[in-house]
Amino acid sequence: MPGIAPIRRAWKYVEEGSGRPCDISTRIAPPYDLVTSELRERLVAADARCSVVIDVPQLPVNRVGPGAAYAAARQTFESWAEQGVLRRLEEPVLGLLRQTGRQGRHVVRRHAVLAELPLTPLGAHAGLYAHEETGSGPRGDRLALLRALRVQTSPVFGLYSDEGGGVEEIVRHVEVHREPRLVGLGADHTLSELWLVEDARTQEALAAAFGHRDVIIADGHHRYVSQLAWLESIGSRASEAARSCVFALVAQEDPGMSIRAMHHLLGGMPGLRIDAVAAALNDLCRIEEVEGGPADLPGHLERAWYERSNPIGLVDYGMRRCFVMTTREIDPLAADFPRLPESWRRAGPVIAEHLLVRRTLQDRLNGGRAPVREAVYDIADLEHPDGRLPGAQMGLVMLPVPLADVLAIAPSGCLLPRDSTFFWPKMPTGLLFKSLE
Repeated sequence: MPGIAPIRRAWKYVEEGSGRPCDISTRIAPPYDLVTSELRERLVAADARCSVVIDVPQLPVNRVGPGAAYAAARQTFESWAEQGVLRRLEEPVLGLLRQTGRQGRHVVRRHAVLAELPLTPLGAHAGLYAHEETGSGPRGDRLALLRALRVQTSPVFGLYSDEGGGVEEIVRHVEVHREPRLVGLGADHTLSELWLVEDARTQEALAAAFGHRDVIIADGHHRYVSQLAWLESIGSRASEAARSCVFALVAQEDPGMSIRAMHHLLGGMPGLRIDAVAAALNDLCRIEEVEGGPADLPGHLERAWYERSNPIGLVDYGMRRCFVMTTREIDPLAADFPRLPESWRRAGPVIAEHLLVRRTLQDRLNGGRAPVREAVYDIADLEHPDGRLPGAQMGLVMLPVPLADVLAIAPSGCLLPRDSTFFWPKMPTGLLFKSLE
């Protein structure tokens, strides 16, 4: 059960002028795993000092790139520091982040506390939990960047319980009585406003209100485990700053907390036919054709949820037709994983991964070869899949994983498959940087 501490050795973009918040709209960037070549090019064209230059020095980020790219990121950071683009804060600070965005017709506002937590192996002993699996490719990319850059470029997004509202009360007081130091409108049109808390009295009050609470990683699993691996690799040579990690901590009770669905494109399955999938799953699942295209599937899934069990949308790109798969049993993986929590077994991404992708598509219909896959959060990518996965044969459309399920699954030690959840708004890169030296 970690306690929070102010961020040491923090760097930030320098204000241009005085008496008003520093606008860093052109310098913040989405998390590294949402950055495409086209987006990176657009961000750098708008501002050559955008944080994406050092956070995403090479693409794609699902594999390790050339060492020269990561070394260039370090050279750029040092150059910005020498030129006065970035300035190191003299004293440790806590950050209070307010993010405002739109979800449909509704304005969504969410708050986070930016603070250090001890960098420690995950688990009950530390009160710090993961909820998703990680991939070796992104881990390798983030580790290579850390070894060269030795700077944490963005916070890990964590969840905690603020039952009683003690932290929220202090955050609101600061927002009302002080001006934000940094503001930025991101590429996703989310407004981020950052207050820097430098006085010891408020820092101590926030630390006391937070206490020692369990934290669940919502977003940033690859960055956390990569930083931990880097720390373990340097051992006793690690500085005190390297032994902690900056988190953006959001109360699970925050009304702005939102989880969106992650969908998947699949390919690399020669001769795949939907009727073969239906036949292979017939004892366990129903597969029924529905009207409309991929964008209509979420509505079909929501309606099916009240009538059937565990609905998942399927898009057959060969036939240009859409289907809804439901399971005949409420808990279809009970026999396979009898000792694991039902909340994990019945999570949509778990059923899709173990029942459909591994058991059926991979083992029964593709000779044991894993399908090629690409995770997407925008349903429009399923309408035009070649932009994300050329030759895509099938799309999987999911419902969002409820927050209550994430909170129940993580402490159990079980992990959802990689790319199961899309917490929104995303934490931008470039608000603060933390030197690990």
